[in-house]
Amino acid sequence: MLTRVMTTKVIIVSNRLPVSVRKEKGNLIFSSSVGGLATGLSSYIAGKKANLWVGWPGIPSDELTSQDKQFITDRFALEGLVPVWLSSKQIEDFYNGYSNSLLWPLFHSLSFKASKSNQTDVWWRAYKSVNRRYKDAVVNVISKSSQVWVHDYQLMLLPQLIRAEQPAAHIGFFLHIPFPEPEQLRLIQHSEDILNGVLGADLIGFHTLGYANNFLQGIEAFGLGETSGSQILTNDRTVRVANFPMGIDYAKYNSSAQLEEVRRVAKVYSQKYRRKKIIASVDRLDPTKGLAERLKAYDSYLKQNPKSHGKVVFVMVAAPSRTDIADYKDLGKKLSQLVKDTNKRYGSPKWTPVEYINKPVPFEHVTALFQIADVAFITPLKDGMNLAAKEFIASNRKNGVLILSSSAGAAEELQDAIIVDPKDQQELTDAIKEALHMRKRELKRRLKNMRDYLSTHTVQDWAQTFIDTLNQPVPGTPHLTFTLNERLTKKLTKQYYTSSKRLLLLDYDGSLSPYTTNFSDAKPSKDLINLLRKLAAQPMNDIVLISGRRSSELDKWFGKLNINLISEHGAAYKDRGNTTWHSDAKSSADWQKILLPTLEKYARLTPGAMVEIKPHSLVWHYRQASVYHAQKYGVILKRALKPVLKRYNLEIIQGNKILEIKNPNLTKGKAIKHWLKDPHDFIMAIGDDTTDEDIFKELPETAFSIKVGKGLSAAQYRLPTTKHVIRLLNSLV
Repeated sequence: MLTRVMTTKVIIVSNRLPVSVRKEKGNLIFSSSVGGLATGLSSYIAGKKANLWVGWPGIPSDELTSQDKQFITDRFALEGLVPVWLSSKQIEDFYNGYSNSLLWPLFHSLSFKASKSNQTDVWWRAYKSVNRRYKDAVVNVISKSSQVWVHDYQLMLLPQLIRAEQPAAHIGFFLHIPFPEPEQLRLIQHSEDILNGVLGADLIGFHTLGYANNFLQGIEAFGLGETSGSQILTNDRTVRVANFPMGIDYAKYNSSAQLEEVRRVAKVYSQKYRRKKIIASVDRLDPTKGLAERLKAYDSYLKQNPKSHGKVVFVMVAAPSRTDIADYKDLGKKLSQLVKDTNKRYGSPKWTPVEYINKPVPFEHVTALFQIADVAFITPLKDGMNLAAKEFIASNRKNGVLILSSSAGAAEELQDAIIVDPKDQQELTDAIKEALHMRKRELKRRLKNMRDYLSTHTVQDWAQTFIDTLNQPVPGTPHLTFTLNERLTKKLTKQYYTSSKRLLLLDYDGSLSPYTTNFSDAKPSKDLINLLRKLAAQPMNDIVLISGRRSSELDKWFGKLNINLISEHGAAYKDRGNTTWHSDAKSSADWQKILLPTLEKYARLTPGAMVEIKPHSLVWHYRQASVYHAQKYGVILKRALKPVLKRYNLEIIQGNKILEIKNPNLTKGKAIKHWLKDPHDFIMAIGDDTTDEDIFKELPETAFSIKVGKGLSAAQYRLPTTKHVIRLLNSLV
């Protein structure tokens, strides 16, 4: 065993092992575990003998004799598996209780409650106890060469527990479900302990950038560290946070049609559903999966489209899950009744509208169904990723179309699916109709795009990328951005008042003035005008107000002040006291005429979006649009603009809820050089947007650079909001 430990490269730790054990008539039966995590990671570690996998073998320890445990341990050792023994009571309180009756619904934005007043405390004690048990198992097999990769919400205390005993360990943590916003996290008593537990890792991974950002916001909200971009600075360590979208074993699903059993089952399905369009749905029976909503939408489709009666069938596979939990039992009863109602309402002796399969279905049957399906209807209410959607794309042989909810992590990658709001029944109903009547050429195009992506973003790539990142030395942040606290503010004001020539570079939107719902409503307040007038009245001051707005707009608002102006993110500038604007930009009329129709098209498709035409740029505003529509059409818009941007040597800048198209040579950083060429013994720059980073990078080391808000920045210091900026500037007058 010692030799095995010394050659260990990766120790995977998850709630379940990839092999499960059950006992029948006194005999131990071994079988492969089900679930995306076990399946995905199994394909990654296959053939890698140096790796170990720590987890529960799927059977309560009180059902086993000491001889049983020894037999299982010895057999597992041959496969690099390390069992963690849990009693029936621990499984009930740790797994069914705290993990799945509290954390799971909380992280999926569902309601949750303990059955008794003290129930949560009992569950929490079990959760801590089981995490410590996993820690003991890991510490027993860890070595200096090990990378420990902890998985999922059941083991969120484990990274810190391992760190406490092995301070130099390389630890990664990956969450396979959504991570909630701080307000949601505050609903449970022990949220700070959970965050601290995860912070024991060197690398923390999520499926999407949104979940990663929620975690970073949670760390800040609970005061557990200072975030700098995608890193967390604790007292003694730097922790990296990143999104790693999990893929599937693409080759396995794509080549499954060659398997004899798959061909046989596919033939059975084809004969059974002959001359009918097949809508397939494959998921665990879980309240987060939106299964009832799918059935209601299909019922609505049949009501609105009577010509489809007898010509379509909805095959819903809902494998039983967590059957000891009341909410899951209730959902099973509800689905059975919905299926019964629909079949009674629309069915006939020759046609059953819904086939409901409420039992575990083997891989061969799932892939066979996906191969011949015309539509995959996969619309969870909220899902970390949803691998079934990807498995359908890899398996399908019929140019099928995917209906996917916007709240599934996979929606960020599979943009060629029909993306829907899973809670909008009419939208789901309309999506079924669109999918069933989509033209063949469009079906092929969408399926090809998604296949091309999935074939190059596999589960093996996902796992290797995570481990490669974990193996890299954890950096101290290359540039630390510190909050401008009271001590640092005193340092700044002291240098300000003892200087003889000062340069103040001040961004407008988001720095001096908060963003407004409508970009045209951000007229400066009288208080701000008076503040700028007072600063400009000090003879030592040279004030430069910088904005992405048009020159005419800045003239109207600030033209009477004795300050310098920069418009359109550096496209034009004007010295104080002058009326003439200077610009190195050439006319943009040609490319604007070409791009404008595309921008206007997606503004129409995105309720609340609008297009702004500037002399040297075009801006697609989506501050008033829903997150769903902005995400969906923003991605498509970038893709549509790419060829023209390349032809005209343009760039598209992602600002604060805007996309701006401009000449890449016109930047705020280049514009401020006009004033930096003169000597100043005090320089201060304040900005909030990505375009302001060009300013920070141009400044000398002695300057005070201040980032407003969150995010990675080249600035030295940070202020939370525009109110803090105004407070600072008032202290200078």
